[in-house]
Amino acid sequence: MTGPLRAVALLAVAAALAPTPGAAVPGGTPAGGAPGVTVPAGTLRVGQRVLVGLAGWPAGTVQAEVCGNAARRGVLDCATGAATHGQVPPTGRATLPVLVAAPPVACPCVLRVRTPTGTATASADLTLTGVDAPAVTPTEPAGLTLVRVRADDRSGPRGWFGLPGELAVRITLHNPGAQDVTDPPWQLTVGPPGQARTIVAAPALGRIAAGQTREYHVPVSTGAAPFGSYEVDGRIVTPGRPVAFTVAASRRPWGLPVLTAVLTAALLFARRGGRPTRAPDSRDTTPAPGRTG
Repeated sequence: MTGPLRAVALLAVAAALAPTPGAAVPGGTPAGGAPGVTVPAGTLRVGQRVLVGLAGWPAGTVQAEVCGNAARRGVLDCATGAATHGQVPPTGRATLPVLVAAPPVACPCVLRVRTPTGTATASADLTLTGVDAPAVTPTEPAGLTLVRVRADDRSGPRGWFGLPGELAVRITLHNPGAQDVTDPPWQLTVGPPGQARTIVAAPALGRIAAGQTREYHVPVSTGAAPFGSYEVDGRIVTPGRPVAFTVAASRRPWGLPVLTAVLTAALLFARRGGRPTRAPDSRDTTPAPGRTG
C-alpha cells in the first residue's frame, strides 16, 4: 500500500472509532466545565483500541485505566499496569487512543482518567465483553458502635459553691468491622438540656483497629451554675455508620445551702450573745436582808 493510500486508511479507521457527535455518553462533560470523558457507545471488548475524548482538563499528563467494581476501591479495582498515558494541551481538549485492558475484578466497569496527582479525575461507564475476573466480595463499611457513655461531675470544692467546674465524660467505642478506623472527625457540645451549643475541644480518637474496643476520657468545662443539669451531645462521623449520643450530668452544689445555714446561725448567735444584762430597778423597796425597822 502506497503512502497516500495508507494515510487515507488510517483516517478512515480513526473516523470509525471516534465517538458519534451529539451522542449521550455516561461521564461526558462539555468543554469549559469539570473534567469529562467520552467513550464510544455500545459494547466494547477487551483488547480493543478506542478513541477517548477529553474536555475541561488542565494542561499536562493524564492517565486512563480500565477499572472493575466501578472503581469503588480505587487502584485495587483498576488495570493500572496497562494504563494509557497522554498529554492534554492548554485548550483542555484532547483525543486519546486507549487500549481496553482487562480489569483485575469483575464489572461494573468504568474508564477512569486522572492526573498524576489525582487533583482532577473523571470516569465513564464501559460495557465490556471478554472480562474474566473475580467478583469483589462485599465488605461491611468501616464504622464504630457506641458501647457506653457516662458523664460525672468532677468540679470538686469549686462545684460545691456553684463555681465553674468540670465534667468527666467517658466514652467507650468498638470497631466491629474488618477495617481499621483512623481519626474519624467528631464534635462535642455542652450546655443546659436541649441547649447544648457550646463547642468542646474534642481530642483525636486515633486509630481503632478492627475488632478493638477503646475508652476515652474527655474533660468538659462547665460554667457557673446553681442546682441543675448539663447535657453533652456528641457525633462521630464514619463512612459506615455515624455515631450520635447525648449524656446528662447533674450538679448539686450543696455548699451553698450549708454556707447559708452556717451564716444564718452565726448571725443569730451573735445577736443573742450581744444583748445587754438587765439593771436592777431603783424603785425596788424590798428591805435588804439583816436590816431592822
